[in-house]
Amino acid sequence: MSACGFLFLDKPSGVTSQKALSPLKRALSEKRIGHAGTLDPLATGLLVVAAGKATRLMAWAEGMDKEYLVAVRTGIRTDTLDMDGRILSEGEPCSGVPDWRKLSAPFLGAIDQVPPAYSAISVDGVRSYARARAGEEVVLPPRRVRIDSIEPVDGSPLVGTGWLPGDFTLRVKCSKGTYVRSLVRDLGEEMGCGATVSALRRTAIGDWRLPDSFGASEGIPEVHPVASVFPGHPHFVADADARKALSHGHATLCGLADADDVFCLNEQGLAIAFGKVAAGRFQPDAMLVDPAELST
Repeated sequence: MSACGFLFLDKPSGVTSQKALSPLKRALSEKRIGHAGTLDPLATGLLVVAAGKATRLMAWAEGMDKEYLVAVRTGIRTDTLDMDGRILSEGEPCSGVPDWRKLSAPFLGAIDQVPPAYSAISVDGVRSYARARAGEEVVLPPRRVRIDSIEPVDGSPLVGTGWLPGDFTLRVKCSKGTYVRSLVRDLGEEMGCGATVSALRRTAIGDWRLPDSFGASEGIPEVHPVASVFPGHPHFVADADARKALSHGHATLCGLADADDVFCLNEQGLAIAFGKVAAGRFQPDAMLVDPAELST
């Protein structure tokens, strides 16, 4: 049986999210490896990685809220909106400590945010960053996102990953699709001096968390069975008749009330399907094992 489950990876700075997965593919001998939410090469932090048939749950995981720590360097504007890019203007940094509460107010709640030109958004079948790198002027339309909080952080949890003395650190809690680089750009314009990202770390996706500071680790993270990763979600144990129905892709009776995001387990407690319950019947949206395994 191939690997099926989730891993929690602390991505180092300087590598793409896809490259960070390469050692996992080799170690697990599994080609089906995916992650929830791409991190920029400059960024460190949480990649929620799915292996095997658990990749069928990635779209669901990607929709969860995110939390980031971001280092803001004022007085600098760059084309990529971070320090990996070309400097467009450089002047005096802002003086004193900004009034983050006042500055943040226009950006809280549901807002229309203009994504960075250097992003993976597709424009007529071509990634926006590819067009920008080719010298095209790319202006993407605003997208509706949600920012729940923007709070200053004391100390320097991002030291060693791009933060320098004089940078400000913020903790941002936001919805899927929010670009923290765009938020820093907009805060910089609100201050009047410009700003760019010098360090970025994703500390949480949904209820999954990492420490505030990056710590390089060796070896391959543990593969967590699907059911253990979502302990609070509704679930039921399939009997022989239910497993037979599921093996043919059919709905099956269960004793749960109507609910979305329901897991069906085998008698050993392993998740075999994910779906919804309506009128006392479980309808699978994603099978997490091969049909042949349900007869064993």
